[in-house]
Amino acid sequence: MYRYFYYLVFLNMLANIILFAPRILISHRFEGSMMAVVLSIPLGFTLLYVFVTSIRKFTGLGLPEILKNHTPNWFRIPALLFFITIWFFAGGITLISFSEITKKFINPDISSMIIVLAFIILVGFIARLRSETVLFSTEILIVMNVPFIIWVLYKTVTNPSMNYDACMEIVTHIWNMPTWDSLAAGTYIFTGYTNLAIFNRLMGTTKKMPFLWTIPIVGSCVLLTSFLIPVGFHGTINVNTYIYPWISTSDSMRVEFGLVERVLFIFIYLYTNISLAGSFIHWHVCLELIKSLMPRKKEKNYFSWVVIGIMGLITYLLSYLFNDESLYKTGVLFLNIRLASEMLLVLVVFMIARRIKR
Repeated sequence: MYRYFYYLVFLNMLANIILFAPRILISHRFEGSMMAVVLSIPLGFTLLYVFVTSIRKFTGLGLPEILKNHTPNWFRIPALLFFITIWFFAGGITLISFSEITKKFINPDISSMIIVLAFIILVGFIARLRSETVLFSTEILIVMNVPFIIWVLYKTVTNPSMNYDACMEIVTHIWNMPTWDSLAAGTYIFTGYTNLAIFNRLMGTTKKMPFLWTIPIVGSCVLLTSFLIPVGFHGTINVNTYIYPWISTSDSMRVEFGLVERVLFIFIYLYTNISLAGSFIHWHVCLELIKSLMPRKKEKNYFSWVVIGIMGLITYLLSYLFNDESLYKTGVLFLNIRLASEMLLVLVVFMIARRIKR
């Protein structure tokens, strides 16, 4: 089952390309983004490695069971409530963002509220399924979409419009110190490992995850391409004028002899699948954390539907409050809080694992 761990990590890496992280790095391209990329790789991988090696000591247990067995209620309940909020918001902001992208680039005549409602229904239905089924769904989506995503990335790096001199101009600013915003955006590519908070229940008895060394290699490639390719297409100055740099980049390419000439439509289709998969994983983890706070004997069959309904309603109402600028600022704030909360999560699990070892 350990291959599903890599699905979780790589899925989050791919989702990183189209949402807030590239725009944040681009907005700080002269103010330390390159140094943030350099620092994000060892920092993100260190957090991943410490968390994975620590939680794997608790075979078959998720974060709720670990906290219940080894921490008092005054710590366990507030900690779970905090992480519930983080995972819920991670899924919700992705749904809202993609509803805006779909409206702008696919069909401007459809209300974004209808789109976000459709996404909520789809994601909510999958999120309430068993953890095994959620992982199987993730595997199917990755196998079906990743080859085409690799093809799109290949088309970008070999495109005649790709200006590598612009990329090298950004690299020359590598010695500028990074901001917290850019560091938070850079480390986001590794965040998929935190979903082991629930899915560790299914990872079998293997204490160590093999091939962890591949993660920083793939992560480096994903992070550099997601940041530098839009710069190469649009230039060091103009690239900052785009709300969704990678959408505009994909729209700069075409497949001359393809069934669909504009790469934009292929790109959005692929990343809709990837981002919705990320959303139902986040909401599934959120749902399982909420269920862990409920006494088992009081949990009814309809409880999951009620929780998903409330999560969907909150997301639907929040979508009224956002425009492009406020959504971006909220995404930046979320990534900043996410990095701090991720460090807290890793520290808690590490300290518990270390105490048990003694």
